[in-house]
Amino acid sequence: MLKSGTLKAKLNVEGSKMMAKVASDLGVKYINNGSIVVGFSEEDEEIIKSLYDRGIKNGVEDLSIISGEEARKIEPNLREDVRIALYAKTGSIVCPYELTIAAIGNAIVNGVELKTNFEVKDIKKENDMYIIKSEDEEIHARLVINSAGVNSDEIANMVGKADFTIHPRKGEYMLLDKECGNLLKSTVFVTPTKMGKGILVSPTVDGNLLLGPTSEDIDDRDNKETTDEGIKKILEGASRNINFVPSSKVITSFSGLRSVGNTGDFIININDNFVNVAGIESPGLSSSPAIAEYVVNLIKESGFELSEKESYIETRKSYHEFKTLPLEEKNKVIAKDPRYGKIVCRCEEVTLRRNYLCNKSRTKSKRYRWN
Repeated sequence: MLKSGTLKAKLNVEGSKMMAKVASDLGVKYINNGSIVVGFSEEDEEIIKSLYDRGIKNGVEDLSIISGEEARKIEPNLREDVRIALYAKTGSIVCPYELTIAAIGNAIVNGVELKTNFEVKDIKKENDMYIIKSEDEEIHARLVINSAGVNSDEIANMVGKADFTIHPRKGEYMLLDKECGNLLKSTVFVTPTKMGKGILVSPTVDGNLLLGPTSEDIDDRDNKETTDEGIKKILEGASRNINFVPSSKVITSFSGLRSVGNTGDFIININDNFVNVAGIESPGLSSSPAIAEYVVNLIKESGFELSEKESYIETRKSYHEFKTLPLEEKNKVIAKDPRYGKIVCRCEEVTLRRNYLCNKSRTKSKRYRWN
């Protein structure tokens, strides 16, 4: 559990409570599957007791310390040498990619203009306007929110508003086939260290099994390669959690970079209508709804005038429509468009037909569906 009194601790608890509604509104899968932190030694036992105390202080609900035997009743595939565990019934999972795409789609529906391949080269302040320049374009804005991840300190430095530094921490993952999804119901962590939560084993909302991440501080802010060493660490770490890791069922591996700030906490501040949202490493995903609210309140408190959009569209239709249809209905759709019958990704049932629907009426929801 996170250190009490930090933004991480506060926003993680608040964001976790908000996530079910956010996922529902955006048509994103959300599963309350619970999470378990397992311990194997007396040292782990002391850390787990400390985590429990922090969790209670932070306001985490339905948290308990259980024996290894009790943990194996919940998850029979846990290792026999698990002697103690921290069990959080409120632990839940979403798909981070799905959540991000849905949030962007909902923002576009509500009038946001999305610009891609826009590399910020320079930012200048003239009068009450920021001028954000790319290679061949510029945007004028009264307010800027800098949430550039591992590059957020570089963006802030363009306007002299960086009192922090960021370094990347690489994490590699492996994804197993859906036939492995029944090995666990809960998300299982080992007792954490100063480098993070260690290798977790977790089901995904789509029924796969996810292993990872590694934790490696690096200098290269673009290095997202996977390595033999990383894969070895993941398999060894996952094997400490559960009895059998079917490595032959790995369907892909990937890596990402966590944005690690020098303060040890989320870095969220505002100065002269320039907002920094930086150092959002774990638990950034579960904190994200609360981070958004925190930023809005920060902007309001700074004196910047905000008004709510009267015709705001809060909900978004799920784009899992085709793959969730009954077989008979799928066949009807395929009869109308044979591209739906050609699968380009077996495990996720992604079809050749990528359907983009847009209702031109400004009073109705636009829909973005990929099937």
